[in-house]
Amino acid sequence: MSDSRKVLPRTRTAESDAIERQFLLFWQKLCHQYQIKSADLPFISILGGVAIYLFIKEPVVLAVGGLAAVVGLGLWYIAKAIPIVERWLGAKIRFWHIASVIIAITAVFGIFDTPARAIFLSGLEQFMIDIASQAGEAAGGEGIQEDTITLIFNIIRGVFLLLVGAAALFAYNQAQQGNDWRPIVTQIGLAFGIVLAIDVITFLFIGDGSGAGGT
Repeated sequence: MSDSRKVLPRTRTAESDAIERQFLLFWQKLCHQYQIKSADLPFISILGGVAIYLFIKEPVVLAVGGLAAVVGLGLWYIAKAIPIVERWLGAKIRFWHIASVIIAITAVFGIFDTPARAIFLSGLEQFMIDIASQAGEAAGGEGIQEDTITLIFNIIRGVFLLLVGAAALFAYNQAQQGNDWRPIVTQIGLAFGIVLAIDVITFLFIGDGSGAGGT
């Protein structure tokens, strides 16, 4: 019995080491096959986070994204089959570039599908409207008007989009001058990631504005 007890931990350690080696081999093979570099990992993480967010909040938009993915992948294969397109663009087209375009198309179609409300910060906006309404009722008077809160959030969204557009233009100018543009794009991705994190946390702890929280 004592011998078997001593052997069991070694067996579990050997199995875990074998699983780890298999995972590392699989990851190296995947990186080699799709030419994934360390600089691509932040974009892959952002892509995965946005996909999870759309799956939770906007399943219809995710379906539109799936259709856009078919078109995007088709264009990707066309670009690989016709090298003149890459020479015209002045850059090698990778899967992550196509995925970024797909995400943008998905967001645009989502806005057209639901033009009466915004995708980003909608849960937090509705929560603030509910708080203002409840505070007004508790005080026996009128609280902050719903239109005022909506205007504030629209201003926040507008400023955010202007900053992102300015950063994208600056990154494009840096790329045209031969400078490193990737840190700027990383900052843009982090900005979108922060907004998505706020929306996900709002959905989990507060809900979607209808009073049904994620807990």
